[in-house]
Amino acid sequence: MRKARSLKLSTMAGALVCMLLLVASGGASAADKTWTWTGQAFCDRSNRLFENGQDFAFMLEKYTNGRIKIDFHSASEIVPAMQELDAAGQGIIDFGQACPCVAKPRAYAVQWFCDAPGGQSPIEQLIWYYNAGGKELLEELMHKYYHVHPLPMVAITSEIWIYSNKKVTSIKDLTGLKMRAAGVRGEVLTKMGASVVVLPGGEMVPAMDRGVIDAMEYSSINCTYPLGFCDVSKYLYMHPSKSTSPTNLWAVNLDKWNELPKELQQAVERASRDAYLRSLTWGIEQDFLTLKKAVEEKHCEMLILPPEVARAVDEASADYYYEKAKGDKDLARVLESWAKFKKDYGAYAKWLDYFNMTGDHLGLVKGDS
Repeated sequence: MRKARSLKLSTMAGALVCMLLLVASGGASAADKTWTWTGQAFCDRSNRLFENGQDFAFMLEKYTNGRIKIDFHSASEIVPAMQELDAAGQGIIDFGQACPCVAKPRAYAVQWFCDAPGGQSPIEQLIWYYNAGGKELLEELMHKYYHVHPLPMVAITSEIWIYSNKKVTSIKDLTGLKMRAAGVRGEVLTKMGASVVVLPGGEMVPAMDRGVIDAMEYSSINCTYPLGFCDVSKYLYMHPSKSTSPTNLWAVNLDKWNELPKELQQAVERASRDAYLRSLTWGIEQDFLTLKKAVEEKHCEMLILPPEVARAVDEASADYYYEKAKGDKDLARVLESWAKFKKDYGAYAKWLDYFNMTGDHLGLVKGDS
């Protein structure tokens, strides 16, 4: 009887050890599991935004200790350019890099996370996104309409408002202006009388060079200079008081995102935020250095858009947005969120500029320093 009992206890102990080993083995396996995400940018390798995408891919691998590896391709290498969001949502690729305005066909309101005339400046947008509900709203819309999880990775610095071969001295000069514009900016300028066409990045410089278009908008100067924009433009106009610019993001297939354990999701979100914040300072530095090249080497003339033109466009934009919001509940929610942010922090808006002001000179006001 004692032998039988001893054998039984020994068997139970052995089974318990086996179970513990299996649990430990399973735990180790889960902790070591890796993912490889294959995705595509909306631009080619010569575009600075592709370089930003490479930086983000590097950060993702580092922040996850190599558990997420990235196989990153440029436009059209896997799916046709500008179809990255659809392809990611359908699982054809694991992620797509794009500007939010690409979501226009199914998520019209997402364009307001892109370059919306009269809307949010890059720094304003970043603060609103992380501190006043923008992040939650974008995630909800992208989950619902595209089955992707958005990861902002570039806060593009203030855009050149317009690259032009015709001077803009009054609001009349926008009437009939043959201009490349995309997203909501194109809609507003069309309403104001411009002759707007939508061209992909690679077709804009040839069209400008041949005189097919008189003007174009696309991105900040550090991004467009390597693409030849300053080779074919005489005048570079900046907004006098409120330059706007888009976010650039990775849209990860929602099923792929939900596969990740919570700690990896948190690591990826940290990488996203750090890349987003870093990109703004990097972009400001590169814009400043590139401006010198544009003026001194390409002989472009830097100008400020006449205040009355800028004001007219901004006012027309606001009217247009609120009119569209009457029939689009998602856009109404974006504008309501902007309005709340404005109510809560509007009195302090000017200090954003003062915190970063250089004035009309570098260094000391006297002497060479």
